[in-house]
Amino acid sequence: MTGWREERVPGEVELAVSLWGEGPDPVLCLHGITAQHRAFNFLARCLDGRRPLAGMDLRGRGNSGKPPAGCYGLGAHAGDVVRVLDHLGLREATIAGHSMGAFVGLEVARRHPERVRALILLDGGWPRAGEPSGELDEGLERAFSRLEMTFAGLEEYLDFWFPGRNLSPEDLPPELEDYYRYDLEEADGGLRPKASLAAAREDARYLASRGPTVRELAGVRCPVALVRAAEGFFPGSDPLIPDPVRDAMAGALDVRREILAAGANHYTLLLDPRHVRRWAGLAADEGWAR
Repeated sequence: MTGWREERVPGEVELAVSLWGEGPDPVLCLHGITAQHRAFNFLARCLDGRRPLAGMDLRGRGNSGKPPAGCYGLGAHAGDVVRVLDHLGLREATIAGHSMGAFVGLEVARRHPERVRALILLDGGWPRAGEPSGELDEGLERAFSRLEMTFAGLEEYLDFWFPGRNLSPEDLPPELEDYYRYDLEEADGGLRPKASLAAAREDARYLASRGPTVRELAGVRCPVALVRAAEGFFPGSDPLIPDPVRDAMAGALDVRREILAAGANHYTLLLDPRHVRRWAGLAADEGWAR
């Protein structure tokens, strides 16, 4: 895919932000804890020119700078988002955040309410409560495990994600091939994921201990669209936002639209066009937020 145009945002940590489409009011897209902006490839295709997108690689991921441990957490990411908005000349924006990106979007709305017009929360942004579930920990550890691995090529990387299916890049839709290809960079002996393990672990610890409480969520005043996957990381697993957690979020936030994506899991909500089409209209038309 060649639709993304990358720009560099200078600062103490240089950030990569990519633009898709033309127009003055892009939706700012924030990815998950070990991902990068190409996770929104299918959204870009679904919008088909109806709305431009800006996809940033969070610090420690993709083509953005990777500072040492101690430089992460929601406050750091929120500050980076404001830098990107300034770079793009946007006084305010609608933010679509998946997984950790949803938490970052909420943090921007809490700290800088004048910069966020509306939020689209994609299977993320739940309030902190008790210990994380075993399934959540298991899903994160599997995603984290690849960050220390070296792969002989893209085919071997695909086998990590789709074990036993012997997929080649040609077997994938171009949007998905591009996502996995962008995820890798050359390293001694092969290819390694671009995401920093130190960044992912530090952000996971931050979310577990200092993620938003229900009271803090209630301080977010902008309209919210909540999109949930019916399953967690694995087929048949419990959703990351079960009904009681959804109820707490709906009680604290100004939820204007809500979608429960049956048959989708945490990944396919963003990486399967059948599911992306179910919520892409929220990004194309902000009538729901008025």
